[in-house]
Amino acid sequence: MCGLLGEFGKVNSSKSEFNSLLKLSENRGPDMVGYYNNFDLKPDQVPFLQFGFNRLSILDLTEKGNQPILSKSNRYVVMCNGEITNYLDLKKEMGLKETDIRSHSDTEILCHCLDRYGIRETIDRINGMYAIAIYDVHKHKISLIRDAAGIKPLYFAQTKSGYIFASQYNQIFKHPWFKAEVKINEESLSDYLRLGYIPAPSALFEKSWMIQNGSFITINSELNVYSQEYHNLNDKSEYIETDELTSQKLSNVLNTTFIDYVHSDVPIGSFLSGGVDSPLVNSILSNSGQKMNAFTVSTNFLGINEAKNARKISKHLGINHKIESLPGEKIKAVIDDHFSAFSEPFSDYSSIPTYILCKEASKYFKVLLSGDGADELFWGYPRFLSVIDYKYWFTYPRYLRMKWAGVLRRLNKKVSSCIEYDSIQDWVFDRQSPIWISQFKKLMPQSRNSFFTQRLYTIPNSVKTSRELLLWLRKNEFHGHLQRILLKVDRSSMAHGIEVRVPFLDRRIIDFSTLIIPELGISHRNTKYLLKKILKNYIPENFYLKNKQGFTFDLNNLLKNELKEDFRDTLHSQNLFGNELIDSKVVHDMVNNFYEGKGMTNEWALWTLYSLEKWSRIFYSK
Repeated sequence: MCGLLGEFGKVNSSKSEFNSLLKLSENRGPDMVGYYNNFDLKPDQVPFLQFGFNRLSILDLTEKGNQPILSKSNRYVVMCNGEITNYLDLKKEMGLKETDIRSHSDTEILCHCLDRYGIRETIDRINGMYAIAIYDVHKHKISLIRDAAGIKPLYFAQTKSGYIFASQYNQIFKHPWFKAEVKINEESLSDYLRLGYIPAPSALFEKSWMIQNGSFITINSELNVYSQEYHNLNDKSEYIETDELTSQKLSNVLNTTFIDYVHSDVPIGSFLSGGVDSPLVNSILSNSGQKMNAFTVSTNFLGINEAKNARKISKHLGINHKIESLPGEKIKAVIDDHFSAFSEPFSDYSSIPTYILCKEASKYFKVLLSGDGADELFWGYPRFLSVIDYKYWFTYPRYLRMKWAGVLRRLNKKVSSCIEYDSIQDWVFDRQSPIWISQFKKLMPQSRNSFFTQRLYTIPNSVKTSRELLLWLRKNEFHGHLQRILLKVDRSSMAHGIEVRVPFLDRRIIDFSTLIIPELGISHRNTKYLLKKILKNYIPENFYLKNKQGFTFDLNNLLKNELKEDFRDTLHSQNLFGNELIDSKVVHDMVNNFYEGKGMTNEWALWTLYSLEKWSRIFYSK
């Protein structure tokens, strides 16, 4: 991966100011620095432009692969953070010969596409994981493009002086154009408390945004901005409904897609768990003749140690396998460094073991394949089943549900917490939220969630059947929970200069998933049914875990022991926004109740507040 930075406006910051901002993302690309500007043009004709690029060299390690790249026609200047995974197909499609190209990089092929097809058609042709900035030298306009799944980040901001865009959010809010105008977006702050991150297109400060996945923006020479969606997870009206045909076609798509993710001029490996997703990636690629190198962590502090299963899988597949032992005490040791990897507030505490995993993996590999995205596209989470099981409760008024629940509890029957909610969508939201709605209303009584979040967690009136509900849940997971995962993986891996590729989130696989009848996503109460069916062709069923395991640890124990002093001191100090936005008294009461064992405690809620304060001390002060 790489880090990009750009300015486009009425003035320009100095080279030293720009370079100091570019240096903030050098962890994303430690191998080289590139620069471009148009300062030779008359300022009264076009806006000033500066491009800066930190490169992590993956394809073509020579200086010929450096960026920004000027296309052969001299019309486009391009920066690409990520990988265009179908670049070899595009090279063949355009009939390019070795004499036509200067390097062996995917970004140069992207430039040829731009010369041949223009920006809009190129967007429809490319595949992979990317955040791209393009300067059209002829029309003096900027295009900023983000991949269909949102794997790679891209922020931008509007100021009085012009526009800023960058791979890391601190490059935005520390920019001299933006610093003077910084103001907290209350809706974004509320999104953070409810979701544990701030979802695109929002960002913490007003007049700044993260570009939405599957979208691009254009800033023309008059500094007007236009946004357009080019891809979405759209439900289809027709499905492939037969079991065998669907699994056969899906298997073919996986085989043809995964092979595009192994192109590399540096050591490449693959994460290997004891579950379904990463073993399937390793199985398919190994079966296709690829020499795979797998990486697993062996630890007991994550609740379950998958190393034993992973070892059986690697032996069965005949692939090289590195297992690294991680003691639990490493958690406390990396917490502050871990927070430094996130330039925006983030509170999913599974980011800590993810950060450690990437740190250990970076000793051996510069590129790693992951199984992320499969659970969201192919109905892999147990909560999919839960919603289907309990949706009928919501056909009755809440007071009746509460009465029946009381009877069932007296009969020693287990009753879902869903009965306490006014609607099924409120229940779905709260189950994925670090801070329950009851706590949130006390912390920020005057605030509300953003329009995007409200839309994401509002079930359309047209959704009636279990099939329709499963389709809505998948879209909710794709645009919601998955974005938190991708943010976590990107920041954790980039902190250690490694690229994590996510083949399940290739556009071809995303599009095919929309053709699958939901009843085949979950069949006979078996989540991720089709992927498990395909995996059986490569690995015996008893080798891998059937049920989803979280990559997490005992947060409660950490907060009450090793981290207790710092945790209490941090949250009892003046919080970042004082009582103006977040009620400090409520925060203090939550902390005291947690340590005194009063009422229902929610350690994730406290971690979310703690993470916000830690982030503010590292990156931001009023």
